[in-house]
Amino acid sequence: MAQLHKKFTDEQVKELLEKYLKKEVERKYLQEIMGIGKKIFFC
Repeated sequence: MAQLHKKFTDEQVKELLEKYLKKEVERKYLQEIMGIGKKIFFC
């Protein structure tokens, strides 16, 4: 598992999370592309 801050910029993470909150993408999809688990996603 790579460090999230090394894979994505702060702006990219913000955009992805905004899309999740707008229900434009599913949580499982975000977890997959970010390479994180459910526990970390909800921290």
